[in-house]
Parts: sequence; C-alpha cells; structure tokens
Amino acid sequence: MSQFDYAVVSSILHNKDAVEAIFSAYEPFFSGLEGHRIELNPSAGDTPPIFFILTGGTEGIVLDYLNSSPAPRSGKPFPLILIAHPRHNSLPAALEIAAHAGQKGGSAIVIQLKSPDDDSSRGEIKAAVEICAAIKAMRNSVIGAVGEPSDWLVASSQKPDAVSSVWGARIEPVAFRELRDKIDELGREGPLCLDAQFEAFLEGARFVKEPAEADMRKSDGIYKALRQVVTEKDLDGLTLRCFDLVLLDQSTGCYALSQLADDGVDAGCEGDIPSIIALRWMRLLSGRAAWMANPSEIRLGEAGGEGSVLLAHCTVPRSLLASYGIRSHFESGLGLAVAGDFAPGPVTLVRLGGSSMDKAWIAEGFLAPGPSDEGLCRTQALIQMENADLTKLLERPLGNHIVVGFGHWAKKARRYLALEHIEEI
Repeated sequence: MSQFDYAVVSSILHNKDAVEAIFSAYEPFFSGLEGHRIELNPSAGDTPPIFFILTGGTEGIVLDYLNSSPAPRSGKPFPLILIAHPRHNSLPAALEIAAHAGQKGGSAIVIQLKSPDDDSSRGEIKAAVEICAAIKAMRNSVIGAVGEPSDWLVASSQKPDAVSSVWGARIEPVAFRELRDKIDELGREGPLCLDAQFEAFLEGARFVKEPAEADMRKSDGIYKALRQVVTEKDLDGLTLRCFDLVLLDQSTGCYALSQLADDGVDAGCEGDIPSIIALRWMRLLSGRAAWMANPSEIRLGEAGGEGSVLLAHCTVPRSLLASYGIRSHFESGLGLAVAGDFAPGPVTLVRLGGSSMDKAWIAEGFLAPGPSDEGLCRTQALIQMENADLTKLLERPLGNHIVVGFGHWAKKARRYLALEHIEEI
C-alpha cells in the first residue's frame, strides 16, 4: 500500500491532551498502514483529503478547511475519505460531512473502524486511497490529440471542455503538421538507424512477414517524432489521427503507439477521445497498459448463459502479449503492425461515451485463445462474457472501440464512476 497523509479532526471542546488520549489508541493502526499524520493546511495543495473524524462537532472545521483550500483545476471537488470510529459521535459527524459533500456536487467514502485493531478495515482504506489517487492522477493528466479525430468517429470526438469537466484530464491539441515536421526533420538528418530498442523489437518477434526495412525505418521515425512531442509537451498520453500517415507517408503509427504504451505513455489511434481516456483510466486502475480494439463480432449464447465478443486491432502494447509477429497494417497493407497472441486470463472491458463523456459501459470476461483471421486487424482476441453485458453493448452502444484492461477491475472502476458521478449504462 502507498503511503498516505491524513488529518485528525476534533471538536474545539476537546483540549489537546484529551485529543491525544483518544487518538493514542488508534495511532498504531494508522502507522501500520504507512499513514502520515499532518496538520490541516489549506495551502498544501490539491491532495485528496483523508480525515480521521475523532469526535463530533467537527463538521464546520472540515468544511472551513475545504472552502479555504485551492480549487482543483477541473473545478470538481475531490472525493473525501472520512474515517470514523464508534465513540465520541465520530460516525454522525462523518455522515453529515459526506451528505454535505454530495449536496455540493462532490462525494465521500465513509469507512468505519470497529476498534483500534480492526484488521477488516485495512483493505477498505487501501482501496479508498488507491481510488482517490487514481482520480487525482486522471485529473492531472495531459493528453495530446495529434490531429483531429478520424472522420468516421462521429460519436467519439468529444470536445476538450467536456472531457475536462467530467474526467478532469486536459486535452492538448497538437497540429498534425507539427508531427509531420518532426518526421521530416528526422529524415533530413540522413537514413534513420534502427536503434537498440527497435532491434530488440525485431529480435523478439516470432516472424516478420510483409514489412521491408524501409517500412521499419519509417515506423521507427514516427515513434521518435511522437516521443519528441510527448517530451516537449509533457504528455501522459496521446491519440493520433493515424490514417493520415497512411495516406501521406505510406506508413503507419502502429509500432509507435505500441512502444509508447510500453514506455508508460498511454497511446491510442484514430484520434479517438473516449478511447484514450479509457486507456489512461485502465492504467491508473490496474497499473498496466491497456489495449484499444474494434469489436468485430458479438455472439450471444443461450438464454442466461455466456456469449463472446471478438476484438481486433493493430496497436497492442507488446507487454500484454505472450508472443508476437510483425506484419503490415491490415486495411492498407502498408507499413508495420503488431500481430500479437495473448495468454488466456481475466480481462475488464470498458467503453466511455456520451456527448459529455459522462457515460460508461463496463464488463468483466475471460480472454480465450483467439483466431488468426486474415480478414481482421492483426492482433485478435476472443473474450467470453455474460450475455447481459453484451446485450447492453448492442442495445445501448456508446461508440466503436472497446478498451481492454488486463485483470478484473470492474468493482474498482464502478466505485470510481460513482465517486465522479459518471453514469454506468
């Protein structure tokens, strides 16, 4: 568990000695969780506040602190973590504060300590701290939009203000011309040498089929140019209008986006705004890169049973794969793409959408051995999942691409959505 700061809040009716006498029984519990006690300091920044409500009569103290703290960049209040215990009117105060937070458009998590050695609450506090840390990280994220969304993404080109107001992340527009200039500049420096990183990519492949050396050099150049954009603009992620590279340069961004994701920079294609936010979200929840893919076929099973969805795309992070080969881009037959094979295991599928980016579809499933269909994008996966979840996807679609997180994270994701007032369909 990560270290966290918390403040002890008590009524002015209790003097310092009385406060410390009550708190002394609980101090070992917090120390054991690597909690660090701090004083209430409005100038300390926008760290999500964690309060141990020691006594009743503390509602005004907490609200005064929150009202005097700097407003978050997104304008949305951070969720509160309110830890209560059974005595001294602690829980009534925590519930009153939580209710007020909800009335003001915020949210709160109330955790009850049954005793000073309540081991059952350790997991609750850990989960709450992790979710609030993910919310803070998302709200501090800067996502580059390199070029406009692809023309066919008619439901997936939400405006930056909509993203910021709901998710907190800032969309940084980057002109496609800026990327082209960087690619051209790299080309003017002479033939691009394939560095150790790209050589390792080649050596790790089970096979290389269509791409020639010229395709590889172009793909590596696109990666290096995007890497410069990320560094110069201090981006946490980016989405790329990638098909313009196919039309203008006879090349693709598939390798670049795959490698960026493995570098820790969430990377999506086609300029898809909901998908890059979902890719970033899944990394913050799971600690791993995620994969953006097309739903190619949905099969409903027998009534009450399981069905499946077949996913396919060419930009998978290699860290998620059991093995991979190197092929051309599916639609164009140009450039370079990753043809990956997954190991079976649990996955979480998400799709974000709505005109204000305030809706989400979430489902868990199991990744099974998939096909190798020449009529689909190069990396393919078959996900087995509940009929009810697939029916929602068909009957209330939020758009095209699905994002796959590895592991089962639906419970954590749903709690995040509830705290941020985002509707799950």
